[in-house]
Amino acid sequence: MTFPHHGRRAVARPRASFRVPAAPRLRSSFAARTSNAFAAVPAMGSFLPARTGLAVLAIVAASGLTLSTSTPALAVSASGATESVYAPVQTPYDDTMALEPQVVEIASGVIAAPVPDGGYAVEAAPPPITSQVASLGSVSIIESDRIVWPVLTPSRTSDGFGPRSAPCSGCSTEHDGVDFNPGAGTPVMSIADGVVVLATESGGGLGVNVEVQHNIGGQLITSSYAHMQSGSITVGVGQLVSAGQQVGLVGSTGQSTGPHLHLEMFGADGVRFDGVAWLSTRVTV
Repeated sequence: MTFPHHGRRAVARPRASFRVPAAPRLRSSFAARTSNAFAAVPAMGSFLPARTGLAVLAIVAASGLTLSTSTPALAVSASGATESVYAPVQTPYDDTMALEPQVVEIASGVIAAPVPDGGYAVEAAPPPITSQVASLGSVSIIESDRIVWPVLTPSRTSDGFGPRSAPCSGCSTEHDGVDFNPGAGTPVMSIADGVVVLATESGGGLGVNVEVQHNIGGQLITSSYAHMQSGSITVGVGQLVSAGQQVGLVGSTGQSTGPHLHLEMFGADGVRFDGVAWLSTRVTV
């Protein structure tokens, strides 16, 4: 059947009808309130021109993109926190370290080697010798562990110890010392550690004379340095000296025929003995 297209008798063409299934009912009250709220808002197209609506949507989209790329994820996710997300994390732990004591474990099969206790000896230091020094009284002399020659060239000697022909008027025929000839002005040195008991410029036949007492092997030994130069004495009575310390210079004062050192040595009994023989067996340097 053909329907007229124009005129009063034109009949509208039947339109196809579609039934849209009803949206499922929201069970929660929150969903219902949300649906009603959006329903109450008129469509944007109803009060904005089409082009204006598109512009607004573009601005909203750009703002959302800027927010998502410029705002740190932590700041967005922690928007409800009351503290700054950049504040130091507070932990309930203490930041100090407790060090455990070190323990050395030895296997049960290990046997400690015994350490021998032999080969060691403890000796008490020898007691000092008390010397009577004029104007000073008692002086303790510690044992000397070093003995030296009184001059640097001890091999040059003239008269030895003992009997001899008197070399000058008034000189003895029984020589109580040894004469060293290292040369005038040569330093004269103490043969060992000790204390000065005599230092004089006028020693009679001995001339300029210095005497030093020593503790050698627990025995009191005195060394006498005679005929030295005037004004060359470098020590004083009561002064402690060490082995090799200078006491004067080789000279020719007193009963002397030329520059030399007259060395006398004697013990506590005052008896003189051969200084060269004694030093030859005891010099350590």
